[in-house]
Amino acid sequence: MAANSGPSDQSAAGAPGTKSDGGASANRKLRRGLILGGAVVAANAALAGRLWQLQVVETETYQEQAARNRLRTEPVRPVRGLVFDRNREPLVRNVPVFGVWVTPADVPKSREGSIIASLAALTGEQPDDVRLKLSQARYDPGRPVQVAADVQRDSALAIEERRHDLPGVQVRSGIRRHYLHGDVFGHMLGFVGPVPAESLEEYQALGVGFDETVGLAGLERQFQGALRGADGSRRVQIDALGRELNEIESEAPVEGRHLVLTVSVREQRAIREILARHLALRDSGAGVAVVIRPEDGSIVALASLPDYDNNAFGVGGDPSVLTRLVTDPRRPLINHAVAGLYPPGSSYKVIAASAALETGIVLPQTKIRCDGQLVLPTGWAFNDWLATGHGMVDLHRGISESCNIYFYNISGGNPYTNLTGFGNRRLVEFERGFGFGEVSGIDLPGEAAGLVPTAEWKQGNLGQPWVTGDTYHAAIGQGLVQVTPLQIAMMYAALGNGGRLLRPRLVDRIVDSQGNVLQRFPISERGQLPVSDEHLRLIRNALLEAVNGRNGTGKWARSEFAVVAGKTGTAEYSGTRDSQGKLPSHAWFAGYAPAGNPEYAFAVLVRDGGEGAFAAAPIARDIIDYLMTGEMPPLPQDRPDFIPPTRRLA
Repeated sequence: MAANSGPSDQSAAGAPGTKSDGGASANRKLRRGLILGGAVVAANAALAGRLWQLQVVETETYQEQAARNRLRTEPVRPVRGLVFDRNREPLVRNVPVFGVWVTPADVPKSREGSIIASLAALTGEQPDDVRLKLSQARYDPGRPVQVAADVQRDSALAIEERRHDLPGVQVRSGIRRHYLHGDVFGHMLGFVGPVPAESLEEYQALGVGFDETVGLAGLERQFQGALRGADGSRRVQIDALGRELNEIESEAPVEGRHLVLTVSVREQRAIREILARHLALRDSGAGVAVVIRPEDGSIVALASLPDYDNNAFGVGGDPSVLTRLVTDPRRPLINHAVAGLYPPGSSYKVIAASAALETGIVLPQTKIRCDGQLVLPTGWAFNDWLATGHGMVDLHRGISESCNIYFYNISGGNPYTNLTGFGNRRLVEFERGFGFGEVSGIDLPGEAAGLVPTAEWKQGNLGQPWVTGDTYHAAIGQGLVQVTPLQIAMMYAALGNGGRLLRPRLVDRIVDSQGNVLQRFPISERGQLPVSDEHLRLIRNALLEAVNGRNGTGKWARSEFAVVAGKTGTAEYSGTRDSQGKLPSHAWFAGYAPAGNPEYAFAVLVRDGGEGAFAAAPIARDIIDYLMTGEMPPLPQDRPDFIPPTRRLA
């Protein structure tokens, strides 16, 4: 037994050591409990502190965020202003349509693809176009973006019925621009369309949304700011799907302003029709007619043919029509009255005549011999339109019979008679004094300034020196000279009103929806023609003779209802010569009527028309007949004195 007691004793002996280890374990457990308890206390304290911060300190911040989740402020687009003619007849109308809008913030990312596909199918828009608009709108996801501007009523109803499947999608009423007189005012009014990508930042800086339609041509573009108006706003309550529950408050938009023009529908339509009748007599006819009131610069008519129906540029326009407009070599999309540049031919000779008189190069009675040709010692020959020549010519005959040789002599001189001429530098001064080489300031975009050529310009742009022949050509409106029909009309308006060079007025005033005048466009003088009253009377008498004299080149512009004063122009340009060896030419006639106290000034251009006497002068006559009587004249081919427009003077 004693032998077996060893281990037991050893166990008993080791008991104190075992007790000590158990105490350490207990201490460790105690420490763990204290640490865990402290952590719990700390966590609870932190949680309590955070709850205090959220519920007490930041309560207003989170209440505001919660309100923003339930409330949304949206812009309210204004109704675009209208355009009226002189008699307050509307030229454009806003047609109610349905538009589809999407708020990007309310479109779940997981469902974006299916929503885009559904909208494309329901609206007829291209999926890529809808996707692009949504992606562009992501910079301000709470702001609705228009993805379809004009959808069918059935499609709009279908979208409304599927609102639960299309979160963030709304159908709203909108407008579509409709032009009441189509091509009659196409160039003048222009059209609206999407914001051009290259101008996006510029429009956004003006507060215009990238999904809006803006003026892209004509008056729609020129007066975009006034016609658009200003945004309003509305604050609405929405649900979790972005659907509007009710409107909290709103601020009405400022409706676009209305334009009142100086033209009337009746006169613009009639003058365009007169031009069209004459152009129909030739293949691929193209031309311009500009009519102005000389006393105040008001535009009466502005026709450039061929033109376009601006409704073709709206939603649903026929693509084939647009293709035809773009590919037509006559460039119908350009308003050639203000943006087309052409040599003016002899309609320009009044400038050289004024320069000669004012500089004293010749007296009114000074005679210059015209043998039909002037050959310089260098061998260059400069011809008159009349091969046999005009004989001895003074200023009066030089203008009325349009003698080129007379104007060569007074401008560039004659080495055989020691007549020096006033030279091109002085000619340039007078050209600019008559309003050329700069825009007239009409209320239309894209007006061309034209070209008054100088020796410096020719050397810098063509690398060639100025020669006497250049002065000869410039004096008769040929060579490098480039003008617009509007500039020619404004010059003849100044000749008719006593020398006041005016700014053309197309918009008379801007009014609000009640008709209150917000802005007027008063008569504005650009300057005075650099011609004395005495010399101006001489030039006006010569223009009167040009139409009413026995040998006047403008006799085909004579009217039964008013005395017309004016000047023909036949402006040759480089091209294929005809069977008679003549270059192609543009036909001009410009003038004013009644000659004693002008009510109208005008410029008529027939592009590639040949002789101004036969192609352009009869158009001017018919225009004056209409303006004097209010009745449309007979068709040109029905007149007993009808002359084919292809006839030449010599």
